[in-house]
Amino acid sequence: MTPDTIKTLVRLGAGLLFIVFMIWMMSALESVTTILLVAFFIAYILNPVATGLESRGLGRSIASFIALCVVFAICAGLVLLVAPAIFSELAAFSKRAPRYFSKLQEFVGNIFQSLPLDLTQDWNELIQLAFDRIKESLPKITYAAGTIISSIFASTVSILSTIFKIVLVPIIAYYLLVSFNKIINGAVDLIPAYTRGPIVNKFRQIDIVIAAFVRGQLIIALILAILYSFGFIIIGIDLPVVLGIFSGLLFVVPYLGTLVAIVGGSLMAFVKFGDVWHIGYVLLWIGVVQSFESYFLTPRIVGQAVGLNPVVYILVLIVGANLFGFVGMLVAIPVAAVARVLLVSAIEAYRKSYLYTDTETKSEISD
Repeated sequence: MTPDTIKTLVRLGAGLLFIVFMIWMMSALESVTTILLVAFFIAYILNPVATGLESRGLGRSIASFIALCVVFAICAGLVLLVAPAIFSELAAFSKRAPRYFSKLQEFVGNIFQSLPLDLTQDWNELIQLAFDRIKESLPKITYAAGTIISSIFASTVSILSTIFKIVLVPIIAYYLLVSFNKIINGAVDLIPAYTRGPIVNKFRQIDIVIAAFVRGQLIIALILAILYSFGFIIIGIDLPVVLGIFSGLLFVVPYLGTLVAIVGGSLMAFVKFGDVWHIGYVLLWIGVVQSFESYFLTPRIVGQAVGLNPVVYILVLIVGANLFGFVGMLVAIPVAAVARVLLVSAIEAYRKSYLYTDTETKSEISD
């Protein structure tokens, strides 16, 4: 091997060791990592807002404080605006739930009766027995869930710890936002001078893609929540706002929002109307919304997809969930998109390096 080849291998090895060490540290300190990830995500989203306010003559600290206050005020306003409708829907649905339960029980019984099976007991008796067992087990399930919840929040220390973490996120986000440009400049300064230019240009490209993706996904999720809620209200199913909001906001986790909309909307349509027509209306509306998102919203708001195969989507979601829970699922796709860009660049650099074009190695192999 040539000296350049050895030098390249040493650098690649050092880089891989650093990445493995960072992943291990983040996994070992999961609770701290989650807080930092959420805080950094907020700072990253609000950095353009703070920079714009700063360009108008405000200090960075004041601009960051105003940006955070405005965003949290908007979020609080949306919650206060939507919460009454959600509670009203849940209260009304709880009154109709027993009737829906009986209707679903009857439907399942009819399905079993239509099957070509011969049993000693009547199908209605079997179905009734199954539902009775379910009803009997509900208190046990409720007790188990209550035990788990009480074990989590039983002690005052646990409650204070949870509150402390919630309060800590905006505080850390504020300080990250104030020092965001300094943090970026400090990270750039750590890159060796001989390779700083190409790496900085590559990360600028990544920043453009990820910024468009993250901010675009949030905007699209809000639009989808409104569209789903509107359609479900027009169709007349129960819990239209609840299902619409959850289906739209869960769009940030690929496929999950659509799955919730299809399953939840179809189930609500069936238990209320008992026909396939309203299920078809729900599925049709979901298809219209998804087509609108795919062919209009995403191309104009996000600009370009992250370019990942659906199988890769699923795999990175599983890895992210295993490492950092729900927050890991949220950041999995952007991180995978960054890794993809870096991997493509690494392959291009590899093909131009001595590792791929070493003439001495080729001549030794031919001999």
